[in-house]
Amino acid sequence: MSVQGTSEGTTPQTWAIIVWALYLASSITGISIIAGLIIAYIKRDELAATPFGSHMTYAIRTFWISLIGLLIGIVLTFVLIGILVLIAVCIWTVYRMIRGLICAIDGRPIVDPQGWL
Repeated sequence: MSVQGTSEGTTPQTWAIIVWALYLASSITGISIIAGLIIAYIKRDELAATPFGSHMTYAIRTFWISLIGLLIGIVLTFVLIGILVLIAVCIWTVYRMIRGLICAIDGRPIVDPQGWL
């Protein structure tokens, strides 16, 4: 199956892999997720007609839901349940990043990019 490149010559699959790689790299750098988020927002419309458009939606939702979960977890640390919330958010975020990267490498779309898993 031949995948058409975008205007810069980069394939949609490559863009999806770049986004997920930046997301995963943020586990070490802490900031590369912002670059991945920016790319996802920029490329979302361009890749919408491809199977990789779902990756951009999934990545954007992953960022925002993780950020909200992180903030809730930080607030709840004052009542001692926040640590559990932060651990759950971390596991959920890593799961979504790995799932997204595997699907991108395999050339598959995210089945339900609006879903929770």
